[in-house]
Amino acid sequence: MKKLILVLTGSILMIHLFGQAPDYFNYQAVLRNIDGTLKSSEEVTLGIELLQGSGEGSSVYSEVHNVQTDERGMVMLKIGDGTFFNEIDWENGPYFMSISVNGEYMGTSQLLSVPYALYAKRAGTVYDDDPDPTNELQTLHLNNRTLGISDGNSVELPEIHTPWQTNNNGVHYQYNVGIGSGTILPLYPIDIVKNISGGQEHVLIRLRNTDESGKAAASIALEAYEDKIAKTFFRSELIQTSMEYDQIPDFRGMSAILSEGSGISLASKSETGSLRFYTTTVQDTIVERARFDPAGNLGIGTPVPQAKVHVDEGDILIENINRGVIMQSPNGKFWRITVGDSGELISTEISIK
Repeated sequence: MKKLILVLTGSILMIHLFGQAPDYFNYQAVLRNIDGTLKSSEEVTLGIELLQGSGEGSSVYSEVHNVQTDERGMVMLKIGDGTFFNEIDWENGPYFMSISVNGEYMGTSQLLSVPYALYAKRAGTVYDDDPDPTNELQTLHLNNRTLGISDGNSVELPEIHTPWQTNNNGVHYQYNVGIGSGTILPLYPIDIVKNISGGQEHVLIRLRNTDESGKAAASIALEAYEDKIAKTFFRSELIQTSMEYDQIPDFRGMSAILSEGSGISLASKSETGSLRFYTTTVQDTIVERARFDPAGNLGIGTPVPQAKVHVDEGDILIENINRGVIMQSPNGKFWRITVGDSGELISTEISIK
């Protein structure tokens, strides 16, 4: 069975002192499960006990409420609308209120000034001959979970258990986090779901570095263990650089993938998938420039390569006169084909081992 935590939200609200009707005060609380979720629309049994003198003092009044929480996990009780409540001698306090839910003890808190209006209604004949109207003023103060009043008592507020925790570096959460509709039960550490239709506005995550030094970069780092014992990692980084980025000058103003591991691999896991490379024309038209098809053929200028390397609407240029095209003859020898000054083909046997 799930344990409960009790969150007080403006606990004591008002006191009814009209005519001969029984005196009572309203009490409001929010119930949550131990994982922080609301205990919504559920039947619960709350036990209320008033103790005199201390949190372990003698019991002067008790009552039990069988109620149902609303959709926000909230319950509201009318405490004291019963026998013997009017017989409590509020003058001989302090008094404490102990609370249990479904038979499980939740905590004890001292009653502050509001219930003592039950005693004040009998004090109409008291005369205050003090001419100073300010010396009765008191100040509330909160220190961690201790709420107190100047020249008066203090009370330890209940501890609220939540999976959100803070430290010196920010906030962290011990479960999966869902963002957007459809992520009530997120499947991943960060699970983002949003319906975005049409246009170019399809960004779900944005990282922006606002450094104005001109050498800013924004990146996403991916790390996996290289040596779990030594706590070292393989690391790859997708980085967007500023125009003045100077760590690697060729990357200025570019997006780049850097790897501190064994290299970078691009893979299509689909049997019909391909790897495609695009650039944009002056007219802002995106044009495919090269493609590896599912068979491993490279097409340059064509989306349908017919050979391992297929060049369409262009030439292959080799400027180095000592380099050319290497081919293997039927006898297993390798030949580099170059060209002479008059355009004649020259075959030179080479070893590629």
